[in-house]
Amino acid sequence: MLDIPRDILIDILSRLPAKSLGQFKSVSKYWLSLISSEEFIKFHHHQALFDTNTNHSRVFVISTHSLHSINYESPSCYEGIDDDNARSIISLTDPFEKESVIEKKLGSCVGLIFSVCYDDCILLWNPTTEKTRVIPDPLTPFSDATRFFGLGYDFSIDDYKMVSASRSMSSNIISCQVFNLKTGSWRMVQTSHVSVKDPSMIGSFSNGAIHWIVRHRPHHDDLNKHEAILSFDIKDEVFIEIVLPKPNGGENEQSGFRCLGDLKGCLYAVYGGTDGVDMDVWVMKEYGVENSWSKVIKLDWIRFDCDYVMTPVCFTHEDDVVIDLDSWDLVRFNVKDNTIKRFKKYSTDWYLWVVYTETLVSPYG
Repeated sequence: MLDIPRDILIDILSRLPAKSLGQFKSVSKYWLSLISSEEFIKFHHHQALFDTNTNHSRVFVISTHSLHSINYESPSCYEGIDDDNARSIISLTDPFEKESVIEKKLGSCVGLIFSVCYDDCILLWNPTTEKTRVIPDPLTPFSDATRFFGLGYDFSIDDYKMVSASRSMSSNIISCQVFNLKTGSWRMVQTSHVSVKDPSMIGSFSNGAIHWIVRHRPHHDDLNKHEAILSFDIKDEVFIEIVLPKPNGGENEQSGFRCLGDLKGCLYAVYGGTDGVDMDVWVMKEYGVENSWSKVIKLDWIRFDCDYVMTPVCFTHEDDVVIDLDSWDLVRFNVKDNTIKRFKKYSTDWYLWVVYTETLVSPYG
């Protein structure tokens, strides 16, 4: 075997899919040691985060009887294409098997997926390495609390943080606890007086923060309640509020936003897409700047064979959008050509999905 310098070998291997690296561990003891090293895992992780020329993301789809990981950039994922690519669709063993699909609440951050279990413990999982970790339920200070959760990555300390927050239903108080994967313990970080209610249960990570849609009641005025974004900065560990765009230009017309996500490093918010209402995707092009919200995609309801709800799953390098229809079908829509490609059907049941990045990162940090 050629004697390749270590730094060059690391650079070459770091560009490969994480799943393939598991096979390359058997090449030699040296390769096993290198690929398993903390230095290489960190380098490969950052390569996946910042490499804009290669798709490292996959769609994780779970139903009652099956669980798949789908490479949405592979042609063999779509109906009418017989190309047999074993890497495009991967069947996985279900680590959440003790719960029914209806009980699952899924979230993700880069290479890790998490599920909030029925007893409020959290199952953390890397679907690429199939390693799992159970995070115990933290103590909740409010007996009448509404719970909400999120997972974020702190670049400053190279560690993931699990966030468990609760809002007292009898007062405008939010309590927040953080679990660092490397230290392995919960700690109270903030108690805030924020006039919000009904936070979405699972937050979305973007721009170094976790975001939830909430309903806002300024000065306890129910007539002027509207939706906003509650943001938790994963590095500084503080809550702030972010104003949603005004879809129709009116001051009090910020109702109808359903979900949040990350589009090429920008926070996006989805408006409409239910019960016959067209779906708009708004992007905050300059994070934290209210007037930088811009509507980048409008999807006409009538174009899609959908009964109840359509939701964007992810956006491809070609600026196509993968859309979930009624938690029953996945399609890929080309915005420029207005063409639709349907994914092959992998289940006869309805499903849940989440997007993740292939990495070797451990659930233990």
